[in-house]
Amino acid sequence: MQTGLISVVWASLLALCVFMPMAGAVAECPADVSDLIQSKLDDTTLFITCATDSGVRLKIDSLFDVLDFSDQRFLLFCRTSSCVKPMQTLLHNIPTNCLIDYHGSARNLSEEITTLYHKCVKTTTAADLADEEHLYRYFLD
Repeated sequence: MQTGLISVVWASLLALCVFMPMAGAVAECPADVSDLIQSKLDDTTLFITCATDSGVRLKIDSLFDVLDFSDQRFLLFCRTSSCVKPMQTLLHNIPTNCLIDYHGSARNLSEEITTLYHKCVKTTTAADLADEEHLYRYFLD
């Protein structure tokens, strides 16, 4: 009886090991979809309006250029609506059910852009709280 139960358990585990990766695999988007999304991500005109209120221009040729920004520049980017708006637009237009060929590899750009957007939200929230704390200390001292 125990041998039969062990056999069933092993068979189940083997089936999970074989079929789980296939269930989690995501197909690549069709080439025309990948090309369209890639052209949007690398469209400098999409980010040409990305300027801060102080008049500082942020050079962005691709959305992922912001990953190389210093902390200060990243915060400027995230606090500027003309910079964040294109990212929000992309968030709603990139398919989530397929991988997009981008710069030579199939990537889940929907997830990457979502992560970048949430990093912006987290960064600006932390900076805003720090600003508030600084103001409270200044006025209370």
